[in-house]
Amino acid sequence: MNDLHGKTAVITGAASGIGLALAHRFGTAGMSLVLADVEAGPLATAASELEAAGFTVATFEIDVREMDQIVALEAFAKERFGNIHLLCNNAGVGSGGPVTGLDDIEHWKWTIDVNLWGVIYGCKAFLPGMIEHGEPAHIVNTASMAGLASAPMMGPYNVSKYGVVALSETLSKEMQLSGSAVGVSVLCPAFVQTSIASSRRNLPAELQQEADTSAEPSPMEKMVQQLIDNGLPTTVVADAVHDAVVDNAFWILTHDETKPAVTERARQIVEGENPPTTGFG
Repeated sequence: MNDLHGKTAVITGAASGIGLALAHRFGTAGMSLVLADVEAGPLATAASELEAAGFTVATFEIDVREMDQIVALEAFAKERFGNIHLLCNNAGVGSGGPVTGLDDIEHWKWTIDVNLWGVIYGCKAFLPGMIEHGEPAHIVNTASMAGLASAPMMGPYNVSKYGVVALSETLSKEMQLSGSAVGVSVLCPAFVQTSIASSRRNLPAELQQEADTSAEPSPMEKMVQQLIDNGLPTTVVADAVHDAVVDNAFWILTHDETKPAVTERARQIVEGENPPTTGFG
């Protein structure tokens, strides 16, 4: 997709963080933007910001855990702007915790529903139309370095992001085999300056009642927040995604310092070594 001007992009999780940076980047490239997010207030603020910058914007409030809402998003985008050329399945939440125990099962379900099922639903809802119109198109699925190398105490997040990587690889191969004009990329960043550490603000009502939002952050939570605060700016990530879409590049690894962890994991696999206790760094 080397000519983005006049085309249409749909971005989930677009009200903040990487999603908002993607909207700015693809708006700058001349694309019409459909912004989707679960947070109505920030979504309206993002739309106003982008419209003030001169971009063509439409918004859609959505919970990506619900297939019917993603189907409705696709219909809305098509009715508003016609053919859809870029889908960024970017909505996601952060969640940690050990594998042992039963008291956090609903949090696991919530994380996997948003991070993985939301991407599956997006691909299922948007692909038929993208294939049918036959014009160059692209899907970007936001995974994480946690989808390539697992850190302890991050079970639900790791599982969801490994799933996104597997889904994306499968889809890329299927699109190539079918001769489709739809390209695929998977975004695997490490720490980025976003609000993912405060994902609990978007917990479903039944889980919010159980969550102790007033509790002092744990030492691990404080460490993660510091890593995020010192992470890569979202604009750098958005530039990398833009370039991957234009160049039809599948892998988007934004942090060079984490790449050795990928090759080290592959070595451990083929040499039969047990996993170490470290993550991707």
